[in-house]
This record gives sequence, C-alpha cells and structure tokens, in this order.
Amino acid sequence: DPRGIWLGKRRYRGEVRIGVQEKRLIAVNHLGVERYLMSVVGSEMPKDWPKAALQAQAVAARTYALKRLGKTDSFDINSTESSQVYLGIESETKSTINAVNSTRSLVLRHKGKLISAVFHSSSGGRTEASGSVWKYQLPYLISVPDYDQHSPKYRWTMSFNPNDLRKIFS
Repeated sequence: DPRGIWLGKRRYRGEVRIGVQEKRLIAVNHLGVERYLMSVVGSEMPKDWPKAALQAQAVAARTYALKRLGKTDSFDINSTESSQVYLGIESETKSTINAVNSTRSLVLRHKGKLISAVFHSSSGGRTEASGSVWKYQLPYLISVPDYDQHSPKYRWTMSFNPNDLRKIFS
C-alpha cells in the first residue's frame, strides 16, 4: 500500500512481519536501506536544517545501518536512540528524501571497511575517544571539540535526594 502500513499510531513503508520471540509477539519492519533512511534523517534531526547537514546525516546513518546488517537474528536495527531513531512515514519530508537521494550509496570507510558511524545529539562541547567508551580505540573516533553550544541538550541539570543517591551508589 503506497500509504504505508499502520502499526499502532505510526505508518511504515515496506512489510511488517510478525513473529514470536521469548513468548512475545514482535513486529519487524522490513524495507530497503534507502527508504529506511528517508525516515531516519527526519527522525534524527530537524528537517529544516541546511541541505549539507541533512546529507551528512544520511551518509552517517547509511553507514551505520549497513554495518549493522545481519548482526542479529530477528532484526538489524532498533528504532530508538539505542541505534537510530526511526519513526516511519511521518518523518519523511521533501528535504530528507532529497538528502538521501542525493547521497545514494555514499558511505564512510576506513581502510576499505565500513566505519562505526556512531553519532549523538549533543556532546556538551567535546566528543569522547572511542577507547574511553568502548573496548577498542578506533583511529577515526578520537576526541575533538564540538560546537553544539546552541543545542537544547548542551547544558542540563538533574537533582537527586539523599535516598535516591543511596540506592544508586549502594
């Protein structure tokens, strides 16, 4: 159906396959990478950002997605911040579709292999080296200054009462 498939309150392209996993129903959306990216770009960043920013997101998201293919049995990528945000058809716009189409098949490689193209919404002013976060230091994921001071997530606070702190740091 060109209008998409409804699953809950969202519409998706491609097929939705229903299966059982650990005695629970699981719905998995199957579609091509390029169609998937049209929603991811619009789900991960404002659709009215400059064309070059949308294109950069498309390339990074494509690289991330292709590197994840076949890593699990049930599905390749979560639809949340744990992988890439994917909200279905409503996140597609003319600008996100153009960004994906204009970068079709472009990916990021290091020594011929797809990189781990991880990304974030805000680093707080500086990225972290991959070796400080994960097991291995990758030559292309080094600490660099980030210029995201205008991000609403740049500065934030969280308050804890003494009981909460005791639970967290038992």
